[in-house]
Amino acid sequence: MRQQLALLVCILLMSIPSALATEDGLPRTILAHKSVSEDGKTQPLIEWFCDSDSRVCRDFEEDNSVLMDRDEDLVWLSWHPAYNEEDPLGNGDSNIRSDELMTTTPAVRLDFQRLEGIGDGTDFNAKRAGLALNGSILSAGGIVAAEIPLEITLIDLNGDDMVDEIDLTSEFTPRVNLSSDVILNFVIVEWYPEIRNEGPRPPHTVKEWTATAAFSKEAGNTTSIQHTFSAEHISGAEIEIDADDAQRFGIIAFLSGHTAPEGAVAGSTPAPGIPAVVLGLTEADLPTMWEGTSSSEAISRLGFLFFALLCIGIIIMTERQREYALPRISGRLLSGEEDKFNAVLEVKIGKHDATLEKVEVLPPWKMKKKPALNHLKAGTEKRIEIGMKCEAEYYLRPAIIRFSMEVETFGGWVMDLRLTSPITNTDDLEEE
Repeated sequence: MRQQLALLVCILLMSIPSALATEDGLPRTILAHKSVSEDGKTQPLIEWFCDSDSRVCRDFEEDNSVLMDRDEDLVWLSWHPAYNEEDPLGNGDSNIRSDELMTTTPAVRLDFQRLEGIGDGTDFNAKRAGLALNGSILSAGGIVAAEIPLEITLIDLNGDDMVDEIDLTSEFTPRVNLSSDVILNFVIVEWYPEIRNEGPRPPHTVKEWTATAAFSKEAGNTTSIQHTFSAEHISGAEIEIDADDAQRFGIIAFLSGHTAPEGAVAGSTPAPGIPAVVLGLTEADLPTMWEGTSSSEAISRLGFLFFALLCIGIIIMTERQREYALPRISGRLLSGEEDKFNAVLEVKIGKHDATLEKVEVLPPWKMKKKPALNHLKAGTEKRIEIGMKCEAEYYLRPAIIRFSMEVETFGGWVMDLRLTSPITNTDDLEEE
């Protein structure tokens, strides 16, 4: 009884915070928050377009997986156009991006441009591409035409500690005048799968992509850009982010287009024939639940965690006390002459005195004579024999004997002992 009461109290207390949150009208719970400052550099952006079922793609990914996953001087994006319905990574965003850069899988683009000598599509040379990307590439990156700091906030909408929305904020500031074609791209990237080596799963897989041009292109003007990857976007892209393991995913923000010609005003049309370039780039892991939270939130979470562990500890201790303190009863149902039956019971009293208040047998079995009810001292053992009977048609049914005891400290205690009929020739069953 006390164990059940302790468990009930724990459940009620742990339910109070969620009830308060609902009453306060705060359905959006901030799981984590992170600020990413502008670092003043732009790494080369490598975009790899592939089909997971293609042998050439798999060979290239295997040869360059370390470079994709660990080289901090390069930023990789793995796009998977949905040309093959069986490709588990195929998505519509990759199709759009592939069309923008005029690629045919497999293909590699470095800062939006083709690598010379590696071919494209069926002419793609994985070995040459790998060599180029491992140190022989021409100068790329390096342009910082705008500052792109990021504020990343993970939102839970239903209290399951899974990320339902991702809020992004950037105080975007051009360092030079930008042309009218400049676009700021936001990409959700899965750095690595939840289970590594689970199959054709390259690092840095693009899961969702969006872009905006709604910002000032004049040097020095700051625009507060806000974007939300909504629950519909995240669930539609089959993205599942656990707040404790959110660092498996990241955000890459990159600026594409042209700077305005020298002396030209911001927002002017770029000169024809000049390819777009990467004008700025910021990347960051998603924050975990414990990252970026305020001291009060961290203390609250630690408090609930400690309280939950305390409740579990109380339950375990109570179970151990119950195991050693409560009586243990076992027995056998034996058959004698002329269809007479006898229940032979062994009663072992635990660490506390107990009083046997009531013994009853559930139908169809009956007792011939009720046993004497006694006060039993702690640590004692007692043997009880009870004459049993029932109609012949019920001989195969088990006999169930119910014991009601009063145990010091624990109070009332009831146990049903199930005894198999000896006529079945099976082992008797002890405590349930």
